[in-house]
Amino acid sequence: MRGLRGLRGLRGLRGLRGLRGLRGACQQVKDDFALRLLVPKQTGKTLDAQPTLYWWVSQPLSEAEFTFILDKVPDTNNFEFSDPLIEKTLKMSVSAGIQALPLSQVEPDFRLEKGVEYQWTLSIACHPDYPSLDIKATGTIMRVDSSAQLSAATEYTVEEDLPFVYAQQGIWYNALDSLSEQIRKSPSQKLRQARVSLLEQVGLQKVADYGK
Repeated sequence: MRGLRGLRGLRGLRGLRGLRGLRGACQQVKDDFALRLLVPKQTGKTLDAQPTLYWWVSQPLSEAEFTFILDKVPDTNNFEFSDPLIEKTLKMSVSAGIQALPLSQVEPDFRLEKGVEYQWTLSIACHPDYPSLDIKATGTIMRVDSSAQLSAATEYTVEEDLPFVYAQQGIWYNALDSLSEQIRKSPSQKLRQARVSLLEQVGLQKVADYGK
């Protein structure tokens, strides 16, 4: 779980300032704005059919339009293009920091298949005529079965230790979600530091530094 995967947002936005037709959130963002998906370099694993996905923005945004796309990772030998499994426009006002996006809220009837590698993308459209200027981040996810070892470990583990059990077994999305849910219910410096450490392990240093 080292490093980053995919596009991590536009590094410099000064070139957008003179464009007419600049839309939505891109009119609000600062030059050092960053959008990150909280994902490992390699495909992150989940036990859930409808996992909660996490992302981060470096500044608050008001009434911003995001596009969420989920599709299967394309076969390298398949050059045909097909419509994404999910493509949704999400209008949100968000504070700076880590955000949660439950897949069940995006598409209630959709469930990840086991053993299938999916790619998910979150983007902000900046200009109707220049899609290359979109601020975009991409990551991957795969739903897997719980191993006998993991099932046995989670059965006798108290809630506060579950994130570490999932992390040890390489189940990234459940580790992050379990820890983030505990922080939401009962925020403490100990829990926040644990999440900082988890983010640092996958190279999300900018996000980790913000959470310290």
